[in-house]
Amino acid sequence: MTNPAKRPIIVNGAGPVGLTMACELARHGVDFRIFDKNAEAATQSRALAIFPRTLEVFSTIGILDEVLAEGQRLVALSLNSDERQLARMSFENIDSPYRFALALPQYRTERILEGRLNTLGGVVERDMEMVTMEQDAECVQAQYRRTVAANETVEGSWLLGCDGAHSAARHLLGVSFQGAQYDEEFLLADVKVESDLPTDEGHLYFAKEGVFAYFPFRAGRGRIIADQRPGATHAGAEPTMDEVQEIVRRRCYHPMQISDPVWKAWFHISHRIVERYGKGRVFLAGDAAHIHSPAGGQGMNTGIQDAFNLAWKVALVAQGLATPALLDSYQSERLPVARSVVNLTDRMTRTATAQHGAIQHLRNLLVPILTGIPFVKEAMAERLAEVTIDYRGGAWVENHGFGPVHAGDRAPDVVFYDRAARTEKRLFELLRTPGFLLLIFEGFEGVNAGGELLGDLPGNVYRVARPGQEMSPGLLEDRDCEGRTAYGAGEQGLLVLIRPDGHIGFRGENSAALSDYIARLRGSAK
Repeated sequence: MTNPAKRPIIVNGAGPVGLTMACELARHGVDFRIFDKNAEAATQSRALAIFPRTLEVFSTIGILDEVLAEGQRLVALSLNSDERQLARMSFENIDSPYRFALALPQYRTERILEGRLNTLGGVVERDMEMVTMEQDAECVQAQYRRTVAANETVEGSWLLGCDGAHSAARHLLGVSFQGAQYDEEFLLADVKVESDLPTDEGHLYFAKEGVFAYFPFRAGRGRIIADQRPGATHAGAEPTMDEVQEIVRRRCYHPMQISDPVWKAWFHISHRIVERYGKGRVFLAGDAAHIHSPAGGQGMNTGIQDAFNLAWKVALVAQGLATPALLDSYQSERLPVARSVVNLTDRMTRTATAQHGAIQHLRNLLVPILTGIPFVKEAMAERLAEVTIDYRGGAWVENHGFGPVHAGDRAPDVVFYDRAARTEKRLFELLRTPGFLLLIFEGFEGVNAGGELLGDLPGNVYRVARPGQEMSPGLLEDRDCEGRTAYGAGEQGLLVLIRPDGHIGFRGENSAALSDYIARLRGSAK
């Protein structure tokens, strides 16, 4: 057999998760093939919300400007009931350059991602349905069925299953998908909307008949979501516009006229999660690993961040630059996140769709009380924004000392000044270069070693000058000590190694400890 590293990595599924995975593999310079069973790209979508952490991911991938140009910014979520506003949850205080959510139909997000993939030299191979899969210690073999051409057997070094809730990869891998379907049926419609409601907010209504949500898109259009009581079933029939308008009239106390539907459907939702994120040379991501209620809009965002977490790891291992043991951290880091999201969205769904009058009354009483407490309100906004997810305590993050951030945390964005280029540089801009980012905050007694510490790991090293220090070429100036404060650099200086996914891998003062960490990552530790 050939060297596994010479085989391409197989990405099965070309939704937003698979396309993110492929873009990242391309950026990190490894061979791959991406397949999708559909002959054409999607033209319908259920997911719509892109939250701040995912916008940061899109900035790294290189599609942020296009996404922002097409999406509708939502700066807050308005919660309403009984012809009054219960609460208004804003993103204005979250720790991100992007203090808003973005409403954009999923198929348009996919189109932008696929365009970026094409720019990076990748192409989606469509009309390719995986029907069998086998693996051994060296490779994965998958057979694909095509409707207009001969079947093909593809051999890959790894297979990354990003193929949705009915994942063939998960089924063929034999991983259980535990959970259940909700009793309620849900309505979804993309329509033209005439209303005086603010178009820079999402709107949620707790009505006695059920929940109703409206999320504005651009050009006067929007997404409508509503539940139908348990027992009601439409046997796959498409809702009529009269049915949709009647739900709007009964549940939204603001006047709203709808027309010109692009898509409308009844559907059921479930909450399920895998027992494990992979086995051998096969890994699962996105809806293939976890599905949940659309409450909170977390599904697509969580899946995209699965891909962002896994792609760089499998790329390094495929290139022989990291130990295969690094891949174990994909499950240990992402499975707890998925469990948390499933639990959160389940609680949100059951709260929003409560049928008993006393429970509805208690909900409507508690919502304004809880959201009236500033730290509770901000914590809820940060949870939705997904900027507080961390991987602390994992086997592949290493922290020394105390400070405002810890290894495993998402790296805070700060602004440095590049005197040579005479321009400011945000940390998130530096992360757009594939690989690791080593920040060396200079100490007050000599200069930290570290320029050579990365060895052959891909990435960049930046020395960060302390206030008042003479600037030499290649140093970034930390004006107003923003970086030192955010990362907790003291008089001895600080070494911060940021992983390709924007999380801190190592934080400490000792260059020897950093060398040991990198040697362990490389698989060359003694």
